[in-house]
Amino acid sequence: MWLHVEPTTRCNAWCPSCPRNKNGYGLATFVLEDLDPIRLKDVINIYNIKNVMLCGNLGDALAAKNIEQQLEVLTSIDKIQIRTNGSLRKPNWYTDLAKQFGDKLEIWFAIDGLEDTHSYYRQGTDYKRIMENAKSFLQAGGTAVWQFIPFEHNQHQIKDCMRLSQQMGFKRFEFVKNARVTENAYHYRTGKPLNIRAWSRDKNFNRKHTISESVQPKNCMHLSMPSLYLGANGIVSPCCYMFKTEIETVDINKEFSNNSYRSVCIRNCG
Repeated sequence: MWLHVEPTTRCNAWCPSCPRNKNGYGLATFVLEDLDPIRLKDVINIYNIKNVMLCGNLGDALAAKNIEQQLEVLTSIDKIQIRTNGSLRKPNWYTDLAKQFGDKLEIWFAIDGLEDTHSYYRQGTDYKRIMENAKSFLQAGGTAVWQFIPFEHNQHQIKDCMRLSQQMGFKRFEFVKNARVTENAYHYRTGKPLNIRAWSRDKNFNRKHTISESVQPKNCMHLSMPSLYLGANGIVSPCCYMFKTEIETVDINKEFSNNSYRSVCIRNCG
């Protein structure tokens, strides 16, 4: 059983397609909060959780003010996965994290290009800091995955990013296809329109590259494996799309067999 945890609704980034902001410019209406570590521990014990993924719905996991206390609760967990933009915290923090959790921890760093393209979508993040943090984590023996969203503005760098991921020691290179393209996108400081467009799958990309078998639409873990979602609000739900709904009030078989629900969930999760 996996537990998908949202440690916080805080974040340093302004990604245009994220539900926490208005297409990149201005925050949406939501409660700014951090998950109570005591609640996290209780849920783990109640549902006998063995595997935990820390991944934001409205925030970045490592933006939680009490992330150290939350991680302390996870010391007895068999497998931990953290998904982050990677520009929060300092390199030595990642070094300590790798030593603390060893092989049971895997970090997914969301890196959408090289220095000149990455922050076009991942607004507000620091590319140099991300690479410093990833390097420190990997050199300390940590296991990491490079997550890449191909857009029109970064598709020409796919191979270069793949090569760099190999050189740095990433375990693998993962694609997320068209999961973050919206009709409108704006610069997080000026409010000026951004040209965020999906990648064109041009001939510059070799699908048979040894690092990645294929590029698939982003799927939802809650539709593919036994799992629950624990929001920063402390509510246990069937998935992050239903983060305000207590699991006891949901007819899971009915909701997850609904085709319209499945399509919305797959389109918005992660």
